[in-house]
Amino acid sequence: MNRKFMSFVERIGRIGVFFGGRSRERSISLRSGRAIYGALKKAGFRVAKIDTVNGFHRTLKSKKIDFGFPALHGAGGEDGAIQKILARHRIPYVGSDSRSSLLAFDKLKAKRLFKRCQIPTPRYQRVTRKNFKNALARWYPPYVLKPVREGSSIDVVMVERGRPARDLMRRLFEKYPELLIEEKIKGREFTVAVLGDRALPVIEIRPKRSFYDFKAKYTKGFTDYLVPAPISKELSVRLQEIAVQVHTRLGLNDLSRVDFMVDEAENAYVLEVNSIPGFTETSLLPKAAAHVGLDFTGLCTRLLKLAYARQVLKTGETKWSGVVLRGTHCGVF
Repeated sequence: MNRKFMSFVERIGRIGVFFGGRSRERSISLRSGRAIYGALKKAGFRVAKIDTVNGFHRTLKSKKIDFGFPALHGAGGEDGAIQKILARHRIPYVGSDSRSSLLAFDKLKAKRLFKRCQIPTPRYQRVTRKNFKNALARWYPPYVLKPVREGSSIDVVMVERGRPARDLMRRLFEKYPELLIEEKIKGREFTVAVLGDRALPVIEIRPKRSFYDFKAKYTKGFTDYLVPAPISKELSVRLQEIAVQVHTRLGLNDLSRVDFMVDEAENAYVLEVNSIPGFTETSLLPKAAAHVGLDFTGLCTRLLKLAYARQVLKTGETKWSGVVLRGTHCGVF
C-alpha cells in the first residue's frame, strides 16, 4: 500500500456499507453489500456493515461512520431514503443525492424527463384503478405492465395476445397504487454502466428464458452476457452517449446503469435507469468495469475516490480535504 493511498484510507475514515433493508430486493442487497464490504476490507479501508432492516440511527453514532457506501436496492435505497438520512447526519456518501435517486427510481417521473429531453423511450401510459379499463381499450398486446416504483424486474409482466390483462392488473393493484403500460419493443437488449461521467463498454443481455426477469437476472447460467456487445462501433457509441446523457439529465453521481432495447432498425430506446446497480457475482457494472481492467476491489475503491473528490469540490474544506486524488476522472476508459 503506497503512501498516497494510505493517506486516502486514513482521511476518508470509517466507511459504512449500508445494505439489506426491507425492500423486495433485500436478498440481492445483502449479496451486494457483503461483496462491497469484502472488497473494501481487502483494499485496506476501515469498514463496517450496516443492515438497515431495523433502523440504524444509533448505529451511525456507535460505529462512528465517516463515509457512506449505500448498497440498498429498491425502496429504502434507490428511492432516496438512505441519502436523506446520511445528509441529515452530515455523512458524505457514494452515489446520487436523494432527489436524483427518486427521479431515477420513479419510472413515470424518469420517462417524463426523457420525453422533455427528447431521449428515446418506449411509448407508455400511467394506469390507476380508476382509468385501467379505458387504458386497456386503447392498448393491444403485446405490451409490458410494470410497477412505477420497483426494481429487478419484480412484478414486470409481458402481456401477450390471449392473456387476461384485466385480471393481471387487478392483482398488481393489490400491491401498487399505480402501474405503467409500456410498448413492447421487439429487438435486442443492452445495458450501459456509467462510472464518474464516462460510459463503460456496452453489454448485450441474452436471457435463456423468454423474458429477462428476476430469476434470469440473478441465477447463474440463466442469461448470457456479451462484453463488449457484438454491435457496430456507431451503435455502441450512440448507446454510450445516450447513457451519459440520461445520467447527466437525471443529476446522478458516480455510478448508474441504463438499460436499453434496440429494434431491428437499430433505433435505441431507454427502458429504465438504476442509480445503485447490483454488485453481485452476476451483476453488470462489475462485468463492464472488469473489461476495462478494473477488478471488483478497484471498482469499489474508484467509487470512493469519485465520491470523495466530489465532496471536496462541493464543500471546499471538509475533514477529509487535503488529499489530492489523481486519476479519479474516468477518462481512462
